[in-house]
Amino acid sequence: MIRFVFKDKRFLVGFLFISVMLVASLLNTVLNDGDIRQMTAKYENGQLVETAPFKPSLAFPLGTDGSGNDLLHVIIEGAKYTMGISICIALVQIILGAVIGTLFSGYLNKTFKVTEHFLSTFSVIPITLMAYFILINVLTMPIDGFGEPFYLRASFEAMILVLLPLPSVILYISKETQKILNKEFVLASRTLGAGTLRIIVFHVWKHLVQKLIILFIQQLNQILIILAHLGLLKMFFGGTVIDFSPVQDPPKTLSFEWSGLIGDYFETLYIHPFIVLVPITFFALTIISINLILNGLESVYESSYRKVVEGNRIVSQVSKVEKNPNTREDDFILVDKVKRYHQL
Repeated sequence: MIRFVFKDKRFLVGFLFISVMLVASLLNTVLNDGDIRQMTAKYENGQLVETAPFKPSLAFPLGTDGSGNDLLHVIIEGAKYTMGISICIALVQIILGAVIGTLFSGYLNKTFKVTEHFLSTFSVIPITLMAYFILINVLTMPIDGFGEPFYLRASFEAMILVLLPLPSVILYISKETQKILNKEFVLASRTLGAGTLRIIVFHVWKHLVQKLIILFIQQLNQILIILAHLGLLKMFFGGTVIDFSPVQDPPKTLSFEWSGLIGDYFETLYIHPFIVLVPITFFALTIISINLILNGLESVYESSYRKVVEGNRIVSQVSKVEKNPNTREDDFILVDKVKRYHQL
C-alpha cells in the first residue's frame, strides 16, 4: 500500500513540501541554534541609505519584517511549531476519539441515539469563538507580566484545541464503528462466542485504520485553520505579549509560529503588504499540501477497494462456472484473471 501511495503525484508533492519545511526547521534549530538573521539598517560608504523593513531581494529573498528579521529564516524556524503543534493535537484527537468512539459503540450501543443527538450539537458551534473566550484570559499578558510559564500556557491551549473538536470526532468514529459491528462477519464472530473487546481489537480497529488516517489529515487541516483564526484575533500560541508603554507596539508572539506571525504582521498589510503575505502564503501552501496528501490517499484507497471488489466478482463468477456442468471452454479464461488478481 505504501508503495502505491508514494507513486501518487499529489501525495508526493504535498508530502515533500511538509517534509522539507520540517527538516529545514529542525536543522536551523540544531545547526544554527534557532538564530534568525537580522539587519536593521543598510549602509553604503558609511551613509545610512535604508532601514528595515527591506523588500524582497537577492540578500533577503522574502524580505524582512519591521525589526529587520529575515522572513525566510522566520518562516523556516516557525515551521516546526506550526506543523508540529497541529500534528500533535490532531494525533491526540484521533487516538482519544478512536478509543472512546469504539468502546462507546461496543458497550453503550443502546444509548447511541441519545448520545448522538448530544454530540451532534457540537458540530454547529463555532470552535474558534469557543476557544477564544476560553483562552483570552490565559494567553493575554497582563500589565505585570505572565504569572505562568510558557509550557503551561501552551499545554492548556493544546488541551482546549484537542477537546473542543473531540465530540465531532467521537461521533464520526462511533457511526463508523456501528456500521462495522452490523456486518455479517462480526455477527458471525459473536455467534461463535467472540466478546465485544475482542471484536473491537481484532475487527473494528483493523477496518477503521484507513478512515482514521483520512480523519487525521482532515483534523490537521481544521487545527491549522483554527490557529490562523486565533492568530487574527491576537491569540498567539503560548501567549500574546502586550506592550503597555505610552507608544505601544503591536502585540507580539513568543515564538515564530505562523498563525502568530499572521496576527503579528497583519497591521502592516496596508503599508508593507509583503510582510504579512509571507506567513499567509506559507500557511496556504501547507493547507494545500495537506489536501494533496488527502486526495492522494483517498485515490489510492479507492483504487485498492475497486480491485478487491473486482477480484471478488471474478472469484464469484469462477465459482458459478465450476458448479455448472454445461460450461464452455471460454468460461475458464476467468481462472487466469483470478491468478493475475492474486499476483497484484
